[in-house]
Amino acid sequence: MKAPNLILVMFLVLNCSDEVEFRSPSFEAQKDGAVFWNANFLAADIDNNGFIIEGRNSGEKLQLITSSESNGVFELSGDSDNVAIYVDTNGTVFSTKNVPDPNISIFPKFGEINIENVDNENPRNISGTFWFYAYTEDGLNSINFNEGVFYKIPLLGGLERIE
Repeated sequence: MKAPNLILVMFLVLNCSDEVEFRSPSFEAQKDGAVFWNANFLAADIDNNGFIIEGRNSGEKLQLITSSESNGVFELSGDSDNVAIYVDTNGTVFSTKNVPDPNISIFPKFGEINIENVDNENPRNISGTFWFYAYTEDGLNSINFNEGVFYKIPLLGGLERIE
């Protein structure tokens, strides 16, 4: 290959790359199957021997709470110590602790939190995946998050559980 042709090939290859941006740390998911939700504040804490993982975005807050500070899959259900809580911009609280009204759903699928890695760097970080369905206290309204990922969220401390 002649030098001018090689330069042209290199120029085309370098300029045709996808501009995929990978954020580290990150906390994101699909909200209600259609809206990309991305936290602009994120932190984690160890509380009562479990994790609190929190993300906030424009007045919204999402917390994932586990009953143990270890790797593994934590099932979310109404009677579990593991819980996912979402607070919307109006202050409406959705929780996996709340059960749906029978007119909305008879077979609720609540979800799971999968803690895949807790590293020992300084500061310590936590990574994993999640999905869940959550309901308002009266069970009449729901929200779901799927394809959720939290990556290298720093364990900073100082978080308070949403009640």
